[in-house]
Amino acid sequence: MKRHRTAIRTRLWLAAALPALLAAAALLGVFLSRYSDDLTEAWQERARVAALQLAGAAEFPLFANDTETLSRLVEASRKGDAQLRAVAVYDARGRQLAAAGSPEGPPLPFDQQEHVRLDRQLTVLVPIASGTARVDLFIETNGAAPRNPDGGVRGYALVQLSLDSLEQRRSELLAWTVLATGGAMLLAGLLSTIIASRVTRPIGHISQVVESIGNGLLSARTEPARCGALAELAQGVNEMAAQVAMNQQELRRQIDLATGELRQQKDAAEQAARFDSLTQVLGRRGFTEQAESEIQRCMRYPHALSLIMIDIDHFKAINDTHGHAAGDAVLLHFAQLLMRELRECDVVGRIGGEEFAVLLPDSGVEQAMRVAERMRASAVATQIHVRGQPLNFSASFGVAEFLPQELTLDSLLARADAALYEAKRQGRNRVLLASPPGAA
Repeated sequence: MKRHRTAIRTRLWLAAALPALLAAAALLGVFLSRYSDDLTEAWQERARVAALQLAGAAEFPLFANDTETLSRLVEASRKGDAQLRAVAVYDARGRQLAAAGSPEGPPLPFDQQEHVRLDRQLTVLVPIASGTARVDLFIETNGAAPRNPDGGVRGYALVQLSLDSLEQRRSELLAWTVLATGGAMLLAGLLSTIIASRVTRPIGHISQVVESIGNGLLSARTEPARCGALAELAQGVNEMAAQVAMNQQELRRQIDLATGELRQQKDAAEQAARFDSLTQVLGRRGFTEQAESEIQRCMRYPHALSLIMIDIDHFKAINDTHGHAAGDAVLLHFAQLLMRELRECDVVGRIGGEEFAVLLPDSGVEQAMRVAERMRASAVATQIHVRGQPLNFSASFGVAEFLPQELTLDSLLARADAALYEAKRQGRNRVLLASPPGAA
């Protein structure tokens, strides 16, 4: 009899323990496979976001070949995240331009693709793609624009992330799962048949919720009231799910924040590129954009359009005689003079050192000639003072009217520039009208 009761207790214990063991194994498998994979993917996404953020911030300094700014960027990126082992920026040929820390492991291929390598460290390499700006975004003082041999890729950003914290979280996850499994086994053994019958359903409920969480449904929660003796386990699963959801939300918030900051930096850089920092009129890029838009409008809805090219006479002599500060003062004063003589709809741009361009919508050649002559006379009548000494200057003007047979801004600029060159050849301080397209 005693032996029979022992057999019954053994069977009851097995009846209670086996479902618990199976549920615990399922719990362990789901946690280790699903959540561990999600944790690894989140770690990879974290490294990728850091690399993309570095790539976005490095695009403009890389374009300008500003290695000092690139060095500050990589140092700031590494200091901003304690898990970053190494941060580096390379040019389009794979030559290292700036680095913080020493990247470990074999080099990744620089083939204009994004690469992720997971070994002892997590290494992410993303290409730094060129923007949509024209090549003539800036005119450098030496007259040469930076080259980009790879076309759409200007360089690469590399981020190497330590996996120590990831392994620690995996160890904690394993320990927590083993602890929960042991508790379930102990509970099943003590409560025997009665608890076994009550444990089967809670385990199924918990397993289903855990599987839903593992499948990405982070809003799934257990109902502790339905779990009986496993209510604490169900509550623990809920707490774990809430923590996972919180981590996911925080990660998304960080990504959104980083994306917003990158967008603001890009907008600020584009705005700065459109305007000349000295005169506060449009730079070459901004003027070109508005002029091309106005030409397209002129071709769709025919109306008059004229262009004036202007060059300050003997500007080099002003710089050599009075200094560059005096030259800057002349440029600023001349830009303000142009703005006073023009309408709000007219477009003014500084497209070279001492060269300006004025676009006159809805203005024929006669009106443009009058405007140019008025600006020329105002320049001659103007006198500025540099270190207490009076300084006079003049300017030469070339005027061209947009004609239907020329379809590009370059053609219009070339004719106006030719007229400006002839005005300077004839003695400067004068206004000349450009010849029509194709004329000798």
